This record gives sequence, C-alpha cells and structure tokens, in this order.
Amino acid sequence: MTLEPTGAGPRAEPSVVGEPSVFDATQRALLRAVLNRIVPPHADRGGAGDLDIGTSIERTLADSPRLRRLFLDGLHDIAINSTADFVDLSHADQTVVLQTVEQAHPAFFSTLVEHTYRGYYTHPRVQRALSSRPPQPIGYELPPFDPALLDTQRQRAPFWRPTP
Repeated sequence: MTLEPTGAGPRAEPSVVGEPSVFDATQRALLRAVLNRIVPPHADRGGAGDLDIGTSIERTLADSPRLRRLFLDGLHDIAINSTADFVDLSHADQTVVLQTVEQAHPAFFSTLVEHTYRGYYTHPRVQRALSSRPPQPIGYELPPFDPALLDTQRQRAPFWRPTP
C-alpha cells in the first residue's frame, strides 16, 4: 500500500521528473495573484506569488491527489466568485473574494495559507531579508544548548502543580 504525503508545505526538490504540471497557465496566474494577496510584496521582499511559491506548492500537489483536488476546487471557487478575472480586480475586491472563499471552504483556505507561509518563509531570498537561518530540518547546525538561558525561569516560583 502506498501512502500519499500528508505533511503540509512545499517540497524543496521536485518529486516528479521535469516541471510539475498540475495547473494550466490560467490557474498558475490565478494562484500567483492569490499568493501575492496572502503575502504581499514588502520592502526588499517580493510577494509570495512573485517569489514563485506556487511552483513549490504545485510540486507538493503533484504527489497528493487529495491536496490536488482540494486546490483545484478552491482555485475554481475563487475564479467563479470573482466578478471579473481575479488578477484584474482591485486589491479590495480580491480581498472580498478571498474572504468569501475562506468562509465557504475553510479547509482549502487554511491549507492554502499554510502552504503559502511555509513556502514563503523557507525561500532563500526571504531568509536573507529577515537575516534568519533556515528552519529545521534543512540542515542548519544548531549551536549547543546554553543552560544559562533558563536562569530567569529558574528564579521564578513554581507555577505548576506537582504530579502524583
């Protein structure tokens, strides 16, 4: 029995040969605009769509029929709730459409947001802009634990009950 991936988040490396092909060009453009509304461009960082987070999401969807169906249905709902092409709507109208879809399809929307954030905050350009290290398990060596970090906590009175 083969299990499909259940973990949320982007795949760092393609798990399929060549580029993923879950979305057509129209769906990719829609996803790009949606991602830019979830994480808009800011200062020296592009928006999630501008950083091509959609490609890492698409790689994940290529491995998971369940997630693929969820995203295809969700993007379809965004398209039909738009009074015009979503990409051409004002930011305010895009927000209204996304709020409508979020209310109607919370499972899709929460999964979309989670994949967006994971892809965005693990992107090398965002990591550099935030001057932070990549999250585990990418391979960053953690420094040895410094017990002195707990000194303030150790000076506090216990706020818990002992267990039997």
